[in-house]
Amino acid sequence: MPDEDTSTPGEQPSDAELAAPDAATDDADSLPEDDLEATGLDADGHGAPEADGIVVSPLVLRDLRRQRRKRRLAGIEWFDALYRAYLTGGIGIVVVLFLSSAVGAEQVTASGLHDVERYAPAAIGVLAALAIGIGLRSGSRGGPLALERAEVRYVLLAPVDRRRALLAPALRQARFVTFVGAVTGAIAGQLAGRRLPGAPVPWALSGALAGALIGIAGIGAGFLACGWRLPRWVATVIAGLIVAWSVADLVGPVPSPFAAVGHLAIWPLGLVWWALLAIPAAVVLLALGLSRLGRLSLEAAERRTALVGQLRFAATVRDLRTVMVLRRQLIQEQHRTRPWWVLRNHPHSTIWRRDLHGILRFPLVRLIRMAALTAIAAVALNIAYHDAVPAVIVAAFALYLVGLDAIEPLSQEVDQADSSDSIPMERGVLLVHHLFAPAILLAGFAVLGGGVAYAINRTGTALAVIAVSALPAVWAAGAGAVISVAGEEAEPSMSNTNQILPPEVAGMRLMFRTVWPVVVCTVGTLPVLAARGADSSDRSPVSGAVQGAMGVLLLVALTGLWLRYRQEIKAWWRQTLSEGQQESKRRAAERTKVQS
Repeated sequence: MPDEDTSTPGEQPSDAELAAPDAATDDADSLPEDDLEATGLDADGHGAPEADGIVVSPLVLRDLRRQRRKRRLAGIEWFDALYRAYLTGGIGIVVVLFLSSAVGAEQVTASGLHDVERYAPAAIGVLAALAIGIGLRSGSRGGPLALERAEVRYVLLAPVDRRRALLAPALRQARFVTFVGAVTGAIAGQLAGRRLPGAPVPWALSGALAGALIGIAGIGAGFLACGWRLPRWVATVIAGLIVAWSVADLVGPVPSPFAAVGHLAIWPLGLVWWALLAIPAAVVLLALGLSRLGRLSLEAAERRTALVGQLRFAATVRDLRTVMVLRRQLIQEQHRTRPWWVLRNHPHSTIWRRDLHGILRFPLVRLIRMAALTAIAAVALNIAYHDAVPAVIVAAFALYLVGLDAIEPLSQEVDQADSSDSIPMERGVLLVHHLFAPAILLAGFAVLGGGVAYAINRTGTALAVIAVSALPAVWAAGAGAVISVAGEEAEPSMSNTNQILPPEVAGMRLMFRTVWPVVVCTVGTLPVLAARGADSSDRSPVSGAVQGAMGVLLLVALTGLWLRYRQEIKAWWRQTLSEGQQESKRRAAERTKVQS
């Protein structure tokens, strides 16, 4: 007896409903009998009822990914890949050796060891809390997974269990983050073991364990926030509370559970058995996040996929400004529609007022990030002054990021160069006018960083050194950011210099443009290093800081002059190269004429 038609009158079955039995039967015929139970299909190709009436085996997706991986591996130039791996490994080894020699092998004093035992667990706990907070915010925006566009458009829209489809890329990303955290922690542990009691191997192992746990906790929190589809403001509030709790543990007697990771990191100094609970806690957090992958938002995944692809391309071509803009779009960081407060109009300060209003439209998240980076730089400079000089690298990088955010008015002018063609002002003069508002903003962050540094070391000498070195440090970071952003401005009216220069010189020029802004930011820490050198030589640290500050301010002034006259300098340089080429061609023609 034929099956009874249960459809309503006038309603026709959809194409998917008509194709479902055949598709399921084809899948069942192509699978071994042992795999039928795992797929939910019986021997006739029928499975458990689904919402859309279609059941597709996950083995099909696995086979498709395997074939895609084979084609991708077939197109790899293994010699180039091995060379890049060799170059990366060699540079990493050189950096580790340099840091090891800079840290030294002198054992810390008894008071220094006491400070490590007291503050290190809470400080590392702050890093763990930051990783969890970043993961929560990333998960609320559809991260931390960054799938390929084909995965989003075809796999996630296919009748496949979404959690199973996402499990493989999620585990791959978790494995990578864990590996990076373990390697970073092992390097940090090895460096710490050179100055602290204990053998280097236990320090490296404990550091690797702590770094891996931080990575697992961060990625697990991201997966969990993504699966729960936490609103952005909820994720931000939770992240802020977690970080505030950890900071309270660092500065006061407020115990935080995140300090357990720090106790594992300094385990060679003493066993704290309750800290082992951090291991199952991180694993459980990751497992919960993986169990909620099926609720990933397709819209957020599509948006994130497109932005991450553009971001990687911009990073490949070293377009820093594009990287910053795409990153802000990725984290959905938008300017305020109205400034925090409105300034009065003044006919002779149009540019300054526009720049200040642009800064006053900064979102609160950006201001908090800049303040946090300034505080990190202040702590790093305090460490560099009293103990480890390589900490200036951390301070320089943190201040460089602050400078890139602070010079937003100049960056907007560089991005929209054609909008100023009607302004009766030279291009160099106009760009210099855009420096005053960022300078005022950086001065405010200099006061903030000085307050953090003074809170750590409350002495009269420290206050004097901070007063001398804070402003040059942040202005040098702004100068480095100016060089990085203004150096990428396109000039369509002039030919590309790289077409004239030999390849070797062009490569050196590109390397110089990439490294020089960071070098300028590092030079900004010279007053602190000069004060340290003067103190070690039984001289006044303040006088050393003053001498270093004068050199830094001179470099900042030279950067301003370069911004003012850089077009004239480039035009002169291109004309010199062109005249040199013409002279070479003329001499070659004369030699050819003489030989003939």
